[in-house]
Amino acid sequence: MRPLGRRTAIAVFAVAVSAHPAPAPTETAQEAPCVTGTPVVTAGYTIDGYAPALPTARFESGYQPEPAWADDHVVGTYTFGVPSPVAEGFAYAQFKCQYYCRSSPAASFFVGYVGSRSGSLCTCYDELLDTEKFVAYNESLVGAWNHICPAKSLD
Repeated sequence: MRPLGRRTAIAVFAVAVSAHPAPAPTETAQEAPCVTGTPVVTAGYTIDGYAPALPTARFESGYQPEPAWADDHVVGTYTFGVPSPVAEGFAYAQFKCQYYCRSSPAASFFVGYVGSRSGSLCTCYDELLDTEKFVAYNESLVGAWNHICPAKSLD
């Protein structure tokens, strides 16, 4: 048998490549929704992955995410105790909530104090909290947080 010439080898290679096209590139995962911001320290506890999401409207006795939106976007809930004094204990509950929601992963979270017997309810969401769409809530000890975008490396 005669060895293949250069032209024949190239032709065979071209046919083989066209018969088995390279796989299409896979879609990259979408980046999670996020905002710019800096970590905040509340009563000595650092909320380092989320920035406050403060309502644009003023509420007399507290605020919460609009319930229909919240139901559509919830990805996890957890109840954290609130040790005394309540203001510091609530800050600690928000601190713990950020770690719980990071494991979801969540684009935002809301914490509302529900009383001394229950503590606080931490709710994680898959979308950012829209600060224009909060509604009145009968508890003033609340916290709303949106995920801070990761720093881009300049590599």
